[in-house]
Amino acid sequence: MAARLTPVVFQGQDALRLDNGLVTAHLAPEIGGRLLQFALGGHPFLFTNRELDGQRFTPEEHQGDGSLLSWKNYGGDKTWPAPQGWDGAGQWPGPPDNVLDSGPYQASNKEAHGSASVTMRSAADARTGLRIERKLGLATGSSRLQLDLAFENISQREIRWSIWDIAQLDCEASGDDCWLYVPVDPDDKRPWHVLFGEENSQLQPDFRPGLFALNYQGIVGKIGLRSPGGWLAFVDQRTEYVLCMQFPHEPDAAYPDGGATVECWTEMPGVPTPVPIDSPGHILEAEVLGPLRSLQPGERSELRITWSAARCPGPVLAVVDAGCVHQSLSARREGVALRLVGVFGVFHEGRAELALLDGDGATLSMQEVGAVSPLAPLLIDTLVSASDGARSLRLQLRLADDETLELERCTLPTTEG
Repeated sequence: MAARLTPVVFQGQDALRLDNGLVTAHLAPEIGGRLLQFALGGHPFLFTNRELDGQRFTPEEHQGDGSLLSWKNYGGDKTWPAPQGWDGAGQWPGPPDNVLDSGPYQASNKEAHGSASVTMRSAADARTGLRIERKLGLATGSSRLQLDLAFENISQREIRWSIWDIAQLDCEASGDDCWLYVPVDPDDKRPWHVLFGEENSQLQPDFRPGLFALNYQGIVGKIGLRSPGGWLAFVDQRTEYVLCMQFPHEPDAAYPDGGATVECWTEMPGVPTPVPIDSPGHILEAEVLGPLRSLQPGERSELRITWSAARCPGPVLAVVDAGCVHQSLSARREGVALRLVGVFGVFHEGRAELALLDGDGATLSMQEVGAVSPLAPLLIDTLVSASDGARSLRLQLRLADDETLELERCTLPTTEG
C-alpha cells in the first residue's frame, strides 16, 4: 500500500495518521507535536496515557506549579532541549513546559511519489529562545519512519542546546521481557553513568563485549551512555517485536549530561522515589541526544533519527539500514557445499539474496532466499554451492525498485570443517 496521510481522531485527540500497510504513526500536533503512537502490523510500541484521552488543558493548567506532579504526561514521543535542569538559563526546567512540551504545534502535510510526511512547528519559546520543528515521513514498502528534528534560534541572543528526543516505550504487557540494547566502546571501562536513582539489577553493562543491555524491571532510575554506534534497539522478547533507532554520532562533538549520546529512564506506578513522581505506566524511555550546538539569532541545528520496526528475536547485536541482526551470518562447509545460518529482522519488503564474492568483492554467483517482510523474522539455514575463488558472502535485500541493501556479510571457510 502506498504511504498515505489521513486526518483522524485518535484516543480522543485530533490527529494525523501516517500509514503504509506495514506501520502506522499517529501524530497529535495540538499536544506538543507528539508522535502519540507507532505500530508495526497493529502492534503498538509507545506508552500512551489513556487517562488523558481527549483531554486538553490551558497553558496555565499545563504549567501548574512547575513541578513534575503538574506535568500532563500524554506519552508517545516528543522533542525537548537538553541539558535539563533548574540551575540557570543554560538548562531547560521541564517538564512541565506549556510551549515546547504541551503547546499546540502548527502542522503542514505533504504526499508525493509513494511517500507522505507531516511537519509540526512549535510556537516561539522565549525562555529557551527556541522554536522546535518535527518532520515525520513514511515511504511505501518500508517500516522506517524518518524523524527530521530542528531547533531554530528565534531570540536575539546566542543560545546553546542539544536536540533531545524522548520515546516512551510501553512495557506493561511484557514486563521483564523488555530489553534495550545499545552499542558501546568495548575499550571504555565504564561507558555509562547513573543520572537518577542508584545502580540496580536492570543494568547489565557486561551483557556482551561492546553491547550494553538494560532489562526493564520497573525500577525508577536513569542512566546516560556514551555510545559511538549510532543505534539502539528496543526488544519485546515475549512477542519478538523490535523497534530500532539510528542516528548520527559525532566523536569530536560535545554532548550534554557527561557526554551522553543515549539515555534511558525507567519507571512504574507505586515505586517510592527521592522526588515526587506520579508514574502513569510501565515505561522505558529510549532517549537520543544530538551534540550541543551554539546558535546565533536565526540559525538552526538539525538531527535525523530513523525509526525502524521488525519481527526479530532478541538480543539485537547490530542495526543497519536493511535490518537488524540477532544471530550473525556464519558459514561452514558440508562436503562441497556451504551451510549458511543466521537470524535477522528486516525493515523493507523485498527479496533476500545471498551473493558469493571473490577476494576483490566481485560477485561470482547469486542465490535467492525468498520474499521478506518486516512482519516476519528472516531465518537463514540453507546450503549453497561453494564457487571456486569465493572468499566471502553477502546477505542483501533487493527492493521493488531493484535497489539492493546489504544486511550482513561473512568470511567463508577455506578448508574442510
